[in-house]
Amino acid sequence: MKYNKRVLLIFVVSLFILSSCNKTNQETETVIPTYTPDLSYPAPVITDSQMSGYPPVVKEPTPEAAYPAPIITDTPPMEGPEFMELIAEFTLDQPARVEWCTDQTCISVIGYDYLKVLSYPDFNELFSYEIAENEFLLDISPDGSMYATTNNNEDLLLRNWKLGTEKVIPTGTFFMSAEFSPDGSKVMVTSMDEWGALIFDIEAGEQMVKLFGFETAAPVYDVRFGQSDDYAIWIARATIQVSEISSNQLFPAIYHQDFIMGFDLNAKGTLLATSAAEAVNDEFMPTVFLYNFKSGELMDKFTTAKAVYGMKFSPDNSKLALSLGNSISLYDLETQQVANQFVSETEALSQVLFSPDGTILVSIGEGLNLKFFKLN
Repeated sequence: MKYNKRVLLIFVVSLFILSSCNKTNQETETVIPTYTPDLSYPAPVITDSQMSGYPPVVKEPTPEAAYPAPIITDTPPMEGPEFMELIAEFTLDQPARVEWCTDQTCISVIGYDYLKVLSYPDFNELFSYEIAENEFLLDISPDGSMYATTNNNEDLLLRNWKLGTEKVIPTGTFFMSAEFSPDGSKVMVTSMDEWGALIFDIEAGEQMVKLFGFETAAPVYDVRFGQSDDYAIWIARATIQVSEISSNQLFPAIYHQDFIMGFDLNAKGTLLATSAAEAVNDEFMPTVFLYNFKSGELMDKFTTAKAVYGMKFSPDNSKLALSLGNSISLYDLETQQVANQFVSETEALSQVLFSPDGTILVSIGEGLNLKFFKLN
């Protein structure tokens, strides 16, 4: 019975890994047992604003649990000529999550049953790996050279295909997801034995940090890196919260009226972007929110014509790319203007990402088409 439950959990989380290529972006149904974690790592530092001014966590998001109260904004469109030039296209053979390699010479493709690393801009196959029947592919490092798998959800198997090396890291917990840090030196696992996350140093193979303190009435949660190595993002249904990794300090929890569909934390570690529906004049509208996550202050928000499932800050922290329906929009953080830059006539767009140098924007469609745009 225990084995069957684990198989079921593995299947559920595999859907989460590929959620960015699915328009509905379903959450991972991770069942967490009631558990009070030990205090082997510094206890969470609770800021004053976290203890007041926020509603209590609720099982189901309701308009009463919103933070903050709805503010109707009218974000003007950006005027001027289009400045996106289509420079390359590539078609996948199955839905997949796509990531740039840090040196911008390749892209990593994580599909349902394989991992591929393709050269850019030629799209030649540099490496391919087929997932075994009892194996679960977790993530690939930012440089595209190391990938993490598990066959028991307790041990991390890290393989470097360029060097031909492998390393096993016993985590000491039962986990359902793992992710490399943006700099590729660490890997974080989300524990199923307690409400927490463990971060391991890859070179040493040892645990560095244990994060805990996030609370929610929801039966599912996850912990992810943003674009900064310094922070971890906790998410459960309509609630999102950021913690500082070095101190285990939890910043104020941020609540939405509906489930969170997309989020990103910028590389500078100053802004958190989320997307969720919010009531505006008695009508629920897709909305993008920008927060100072350290104070919980809402910096800006604007409604969109369609739900935003993919969002990504540019490397220079000046823009936020959004995939909504069959179009890509760029939000300028300085002018607070939005421009629709590309509209697909054939498919919905589920993922959008910037190249490491910020000069190329990639859209991934539900029709398995990758389009590469040069930003002029």
